Amino acid sequence: MSEDQYGKIPCTDISKGISPSILKNFIVSDKSFNVQDYFLDLRYPHIVEGISFAICVKGNARMKINLQEYHVTENMLITIMPGYIVELLSESDDLSIEFLFFTFDFIADLKLTMDMDIPEKIGQMPCLKITEEETQNLLEFHAFIVKQYKKTDNIYREKIAKSLLYTLICEVMQLYQGLKLIDNARTKSRQEELINQFVELLFKYHKQERSISFYAEKMFLTPKYLSKVIKDVTGKPVLQWIDEMVVMAAKALLKTSNMTILQISEELNFANASFFGSFFRKRVGMTPMQYREC
Repeated sequence: MSEDQYGKIPCTDISKGISPSILKNFIVSDKSFNVQDYFLDLRYPHIVEGISFAICVKGNARMKINLQEYHVTENMLITIMPGYIVELLSESDDLSIEFLFFTFDFIADLKLTMDMDIPEKIGQMPCLKITEEETQNLLEFHAFIVKQYKKTDNIYREKIAKSLLYTLICEVMQLYQGLKLIDNARTKSRQEELINQFVELLFKYHKQERSISFYAEKMFLTPKYLSKVIKDVTGKPVLQWIDEMVVMAAKALLKTSNMTILQISEELNFANASFFGSFFRKRVGMTPMQYREC
């Protein structure tokens, strides 16, 4: 599949038609959201450029996330991470969801800690069936966030929003914390298996390794074949996948730690701080220090 077959869902697009008083890089629905009225045509794949939590309030749908098909029903939590590819295959007339959408930049200064297997669990089960009680708890918390979000005259509005979002993220992580991953007996295509394996390896090794050959060797593939599969399926070059993961890690360290630029460059396995600075500036548009201070 070619790159131009994928749309992208940045935070600026999500904000259109949702609320005139949005916070930069953080959007929250203020009423149950009918997908049929949405301005994006999700009937073809879109690459999500942020993080989203959605709760299915009513109805059902079939959708693909990173090539894998899911049946979305009531009392289901949908967690979408940056770079995920989503596609809506079908939906019932009454499908309605509540959601939050935010960028990594919005939470970069929050001191989040999570078990290493949480991203893997989300990746393997982005559509998580939860109890009716858990659904109501999340919806009540969502409603409280909406109430505070609308207080545009509050000078602490953004700080309050971040604090509440932090709590919600912890609630979601708790739901995944006790989850026991079960091998999926569904037959996967070879390409699906390779994409899932690559993403899992990327989460695990992105701080140490940035070469295509490393991931290809781990997957017992040639670099040329891995590059072709990733590009054909996702429309995004394999090096872009790797670079975006490294940039995300760098942003987190810059905003949430007291590490020096040199220490961060060493943590991310750059030869020196100069190479790290050039790498970061080329992809973010500012130096690491400028990003830390912004």
